[in-house]
Amino acid sequence: MSQKFSFTETPRGAFGVLAILHFPGQPARGFTRQEATIVARALKAVAQGTSAEHQVYMSPIASDHDFEARVAETGIVVISDGCVDVQFDWNDVGALSRRFESFGSGG
Repeated sequence: MSQKFSFTETPRGAFGVLAILHFPGQPARGFTRQEATIVARALKAVAQGTSAEHQVYMSPIASDHDFEARVAETGIVVISDGCVDVQFDWNDVGALSRRFESFGSGG
């Protein structure tokens, strides 16, 4: 997989540790462990075809920016108003989902 995202963990006061997700050309987004677990499950479900959803959306509590991804036939497209779209094929979606899942489980 090419470097399509960075995922770092940082202490953030009352929220404990947050995952900071950054895509090139888009603003960073912060996720709590619980939010990361929810997004991981949603991404995994669309990647495996067990969800018929056409969009994965979350407004993380500790973030100034929403996470929004359109589901396409070949993967997902992460969008942010006024920014470049970031496309992920299903392998990339799996990598992102596993990273969210790992953080969400405390690992």
